[in-house]
Amino acid sequence: MNDIGNYNFKAAEEGTIKFWEDNKVYQKAKAKGKGKKPFFFIQGPPYTSGKLHMGHAWNNSLKDMVLRYKRMRGFDVFDRAAYDMHGLPTERKVAALHKLDMKEDILKFGVEKFVKECIKWSLEKADDMNKDLWRTGVWMDYSDYAKPIDNSYIEGEWFLIKKAHEKGRLYEGLRTMSWCASCQTAMAKHECEYKEVKEPSIFVKFPVKGKDKEFLIIWTTTPWTIAYNLAIMVHPELDYVKAKVGDEIWILAKQLAAPVIQTFTDYTLEVLDEFKGADLEGLEYTHPWDNKWNHYKEIKAQHPKAHTVLLSSEYVNLSAGSGLVHCAPGCGPEDYEVGYANNIPAFNNLREDGVFPEDMGEFAGLKAKKDDLKFVEAMKKDGILVATTEVEHDYAHCERCHNPVVFRTTKQWFFKVEDLKERMLKANEKIHWVPDSAGRAMHGWLDHLRDNSITKQRYWGTPVPIWKCPTCDKYEVIGSALELKEKAGHCPENLHKPWIDDVKISCDCGDMMHRLPDILDVWIDAGTLSWNILNYPSDKELFEKLYPADFILEAKEQVRGWFNLLLVTSYLAFDKPSFKACYVHGMLTDVGVNKMSKSLGNVISPYELIDKHGADTLRYYMMATTAGEDVNFSWEEAKLRNRNLGVLWNMHKYLIERGRLNGFGLKDAKDLSKIDDVERYMLSKTHSTLQKVTSLMEVYHLDEVPSLVADLFLELSRTYIQLTRDKSSSESIDERRAVFATIYNSLMESIKMFSVVCPFITDAIYQNLRSEYGLEAESIHLTDWSEPVSSLIDTALESRFEHAKSCIQAVLAAREKAQLGVRWPVGDVMVVTKDDDAKQGIEHFAGLIKVQTNVKNLTVAPLFKDVRVTAKPDYAKIGPEFGDRSASIIAKLSLVSPESILGKIESDGKYILDADGEKVEILKKHLIVKREVPEHFVESEMRGGFTYLDKRRSDELDNEGFARELMRRIQSMRKEFSLVKTDRISAYVKVSGDLAPRLKSWTDAVKDKVGASQLVISANEPGRMHQHRSKFKIKDQELVVDFDKL
Repeated sequence: MNDIGNYNFKAAEEGTIKFWEDNKVYQKAKAKGKGKKPFFFIQGPPYTSGKLHMGHAWNNSLKDMVLRYKRMRGFDVFDRAAYDMHGLPTERKVAALHKLDMKEDILKFGVEKFVKECIKWSLEKADDMNKDLWRTGVWMDYSDYAKPIDNSYIEGEWFLIKKAHEKGRLYEGLRTMSWCASCQTAMAKHECEYKEVKEPSIFVKFPVKGKDKEFLIIWTTTPWTIAYNLAIMVHPELDYVKAKVGDEIWILAKQLAAPVIQTFTDYTLEVLDEFKGADLEGLEYTHPWDNKWNHYKEIKAQHPKAHTVLLSSEYVNLSAGSGLVHCAPGCGPEDYEVGYANNIPAFNNLREDGVFPEDMGEFAGLKAKKDDLKFVEAMKKDGILVATTEVEHDYAHCERCHNPVVFRTTKQWFFKVEDLKERMLKANEKIHWVPDSAGRAMHGWLDHLRDNSITKQRYWGTPVPIWKCPTCDKYEVIGSALELKEKAGHCPENLHKPWIDDVKISCDCGDMMHRLPDILDVWIDAGTLSWNILNYPSDKELFEKLYPADFILEAKEQVRGWFNLLLVTSYLAFDKPSFKACYVHGMLTDVGVNKMSKSLGNVISPYELIDKHGADTLRYYMMATTAGEDVNFSWEEAKLRNRNLGVLWNMHKYLIERGRLNGFGLKDAKDLSKIDDVERYMLSKTHSTLQKVTSLMEVYHLDEVPSLVADLFLELSRTYIQLTRDKSSSESIDERRAVFATIYNSLMESIKMFSVVCPFITDAIYQNLRSEYGLEAESIHLTDWSEPVSSLIDTALESRFEHAKSCIQAVLAAREKAQLGVRWPVGDVMVVTKDDDAKQGIEHFAGLIKVQTNVKNLTVAPLFKDVRVTAKPDYAKIGPEFGDRSASIIAKLSLVSPESILGKIESDGKYILDADGEKVEILKKHLIVKREVPEHFVESEMRGGFTYLDKRRSDELDNEGFARELMRRIQSMRKEFSLVKTDRISAYVKVSGDLAPRLKSWTDAVKDKVGASQLVISANEPGRMHQHRSKFKIKDQELVVDFDKL
């Protein structure tokens, strides 16, 4: 028989992986459910940017938890792996490898060569991540993972574009959009992250047309956009004033006039006129830089409302500034909407790199946002700057490069989806979200749904399937490679740029249609995964069988990302949602509570944790974090989980050791015919836990499962096994078998439930049990999920036992206060409780409590009259909570006896009083409670009451204490000198003169306990030398033990 060593996570995990691979366990688990009820899971595709990070490990471990559970429940699980590959991260990596800084560098390098390098990078990184995920115990089908770089996948996206076109939901529009000058591409709303920044805000004077020294005072936090100003907004219902400031007249909001003028000038407020904002509508002004270039005059000639005051109740308020809002339709989506409504164009001629072009005069070469201070200096020089002040506010940054975004007005293609909002909101209500807050967040996002831009101006991505004629502007939307071949006569083997750009389509006008040079937003790749992972539209049968998905799982940031795109794309394509249930976890933060991100360099590698504590520890720790909440990573917490796994391992060692010692086999392990209440409690807790875990897994409350199962196996180890140490060595084989069978059944159910959390250690344990007891299933992951046995569940017994356990803990705590070791018996313990459940539990398990606490007499009573309890209001707690009512509350409390107040709090959880006509709840925390206990008693609080240990000693009690201590010391010597349980000894114990007669009556008990055939306890020295000797003290008494192994 093999010796089972201590828990070595590295050996256990590496050995288990080899076992899985050698025996194709994953493939067998898949085959086991084939043809049964399907379970369709969509893998939210991680980006192939490099090695696995901790967020990936956490996220995919949670997914694996569900997939393992569903396989054990007999489902035919669809678990195809998938990755994101297109987009800027890969472009950046490949560009950096080849020292390519700008788009122009890529053109010189060669787009074909560049795209081939991107493909190579993506495939290599996907292979690396497959291996990493497998090492963390994540079972998915990596043999045929979904890749957006495959032609079939690209066709799945083209299918969507064609569908949107056919439904009138695809359009080209001029839109002011967030733009990353570093990445040189448009930024969708969900691609922006917001950071709190400190930067200059400015007050600027715009001269009223035809008025001498009369100015509109505007305020903005983006100085560079002043060059693109085409309007000023005021609120129609707010009050505005004309104020005299020196020899000038300023127009600004009445409520903000004094703060602005008195803060930034040497003048006091002098109001010349007062009026509503509506009266300013149409007022013309001259841009202060009107003479620097001709753009303004050209725009004004075509658009009369340019450089006039517009009304807006939506975008103007009095929270900051002057009450007049600078409007540049080319520099923000809100400004764009206002400009569009008033036929004012979106003027913005920034280059793709965010630089002002040559026709912008002195500003040519300046970079938007970066050179804000140079624009401020120009305004100061031109005499239009009123003041600058630093402001803190949230500003959009690129989520990839983390640089601040600017705004550009460009032509993009869009999905028209805003009118789908109500349908998607109704669908969202039917999706099962965990936690509920994720569903509310999704509702909030959908409630502000905007048309999605779908195009990017880059190289590495799915090509936009739109061909347009340069002569007549007619365009054709292609939905598949077959359609392209039919219309163009040929189709490249690779549908990526640049090969696809060589394909032309004949136009009716006689010219040739060319493909638009853009690529699709990478989110379209991920958004279409719900059908691309099923190989739709080529495999319609599988789609009809499985769609929509039963379950998805991602981090909370995907509310504005993947979850949103899954709904948008599925409604565009099929008019229905793409998933039924979704679990949402939080983000991983470092000790500074910053989101962990590879780009920020604050990542803890999962391999660092795996190397220190193992993949099971990683999974166990991360899975137990509360759904939807961020996690501040803690090495101490990870270490604690690892210790718990050591407990689990040691239990199976203990089970096998007891089985071998008693010659027990599988038949004995299943024999529960002669169990008593302690076994019934453990089995009930096991099956009630199984019942709870099954219910939680069915509704995807995944975060509650790991701790629940861990509580079970820790209870088995720390409570049941400790309580039955003597019983497991009993003379009665029935008692020994009952303990063995209880541990086996509870342990087996524990590891089956825990296998979805920690697949390595549970299978390693199972393999040892399988070898020992001839278990049928080849792996724990090939077993069926157990059904709770209702006949074994006795919740009333569990409740009684919990009270008994609380009593045991309280008595042991009292012993510690009294400095009485548990081997020294106590004469009397009184339990005081008015809780009927507690009383029943303690009386039911009185024998167990007395044995475990070494107490001779245990009594239960509703009251201990000799204990004096006083309570008075805690001013430090009542004052801050109740404020002005505190004095009244304290006065009312002083009129009531402490017993009445505490009695109510004890029975109802609160005491209610009337303070100034209002009901107030007084809790225990609002009181200072003092308890005076008789001198010879030690009080300890338990669940539902108190225990009182009588610490008075007698010779009888102390004699037994000495005997028990002697037993322990001799047992320790046996272990020290490598004796086994069956070895018999002959012992001689030399004690002080008065102790020998006191221990005489205990001689037989000591002999039985320490396995001694002969035992002499004497005050004299032994007459001969023995094989082993040890000296020690017990309560200042010196003892010398000599013994021989017989």
